[in-house]
Amino acid sequence: MCFSLFVNRTAGSRLLLAVGLVVLLNGCAGRLNKASQEYYAGQPREALALLEKGERFSSRNELLFLMEKGLVLHQLGNYRQSTEQLLQAAQLIDQFYFISLSEQATALATNDWLTRYKGEYSERLWVHSYLMMDYLLLGEYDSALVEAKQALKVLGRHQEALKDDYFTRALIALCFANLGEDNDAYLEYSKLARDLPDPAPVARDIVTLAGRLGMPDEVEKYRPYVVGPLAPESSELVLFVANGRIPRKQPGNFVLPPSIRFSFPYYQDQHTLQPWLRVDPPVAGMLAPVSTDMAVVAQSSLEARRVQIIARETARAAAKEALSQSVGKDHGSAAEIAVRLGLFLLEEPDVRCWQTLPGRLTLLRVPLSPGHHDLTLLVNGDTGGEQEIQLPDIELRAGQRVFRSIRL
Repeated sequence: MCFSLFVNRTAGSRLLLAVGLVVLLNGCAGRLNKASQEYYAGQPREALALLEKGERFSSRNELLFLMEKGLVLHQLGNYRQSTEQLLQAAQLIDQFYFISLSEQATALATNDWLTRYKGEYSERLWVHSYLMMDYLLLGEYDSALVEAKQALKVLGRHQEALKDDYFTRALIALCFANLGEDNDAYLEYSKLARDLPDPAPVARDIVTLAGRLGMPDEVEKYRPYVVGPLAPESSELVLFVANGRIPRKQPGNFVLPPSIRFSFPYYQDQHTLQPWLRVDPPVAGMLAPVSTDMAVVAQSSLEARRVQIIARETARAAAKEALSQSVGKDHGSAAEIAVRLGLFLLEEPDVRCWQTLPGRLTLLRVPLSPGHHDLTLLVNGDTGGEQEIQLPDIELRAGQRVFRSIRL
């Protein structure tokens, strides 16, 4: 009854329109959730089918659609199609630097679900991470290096929030090394060595590169971390291993009487253990893996945005209070209460996120002699027991790297 008082009023009409939009957008998010459920139920093709119906999704969820589809295609081994989706995602993120003022004004009066999803800083980085993996798997090393340089730009903008993404940083260094860009590879490996809990996983690379670049002090510094004899660079199998699932954003709220509701998203404190990986038959000289707990990076990324979220919530609360008081002044207390109730219910935290991401990404490098190899990957996860994964036949030339992607 009370809402009908305002349906022909500007404020009331906008409010009802906002309610309708929120319901519609929540429906789109529900379809993305279903695709995620299919994916984690071991049905990636069904997940892809659901996402392909998403061509009708609102532009506000377009980035999510592209990222989810790109990752599902990667899982299915369709690396070319995966790059097509993720490149569109990267282009969309670039466009988001030009923020729509009208979109922000609408969100200020209602909630963030009405804005286009722009991706957390971590998700923006992982678009380039998966592009790097896709291109390396396709053997397109120049394109992988282009994405490595794009990833470096994202890391440079959000250095503190993303510094614990060791996997992506090692991948960037590997892209440089793969094309003989020794100076840049050395620089990235050195920065990574300073931030890793233990520099051993990258010590061999630093010693090799520093030796070629004529830096004896660096050779001396990192030589003790190299396990075994320092053999000349050999051929190598590089495995991208994904396991677990990234925690989803959760809605958080607190209320200030009489009707001010602050809402905010947060990540659950849920982490994925690093699996113990080895190959059979055993290979001497395997490097320690480099691994990223995706939850840690996602949490620090969201935390880095906390000041923006608080500022926007404060501005939105003030705008809603002003609107409620204005309606009350013009139409009485009953109308004001109705508007307050409507705005209170509209306040929902934006918990949209890239759901098909793994909980952990691990880079495992296996030095191999040139020739044919028939290997099994042995995995011990956090649930106990050993899992055996037969790797496709590997044929290596001298000095060649081959890449494989595995989701446990």
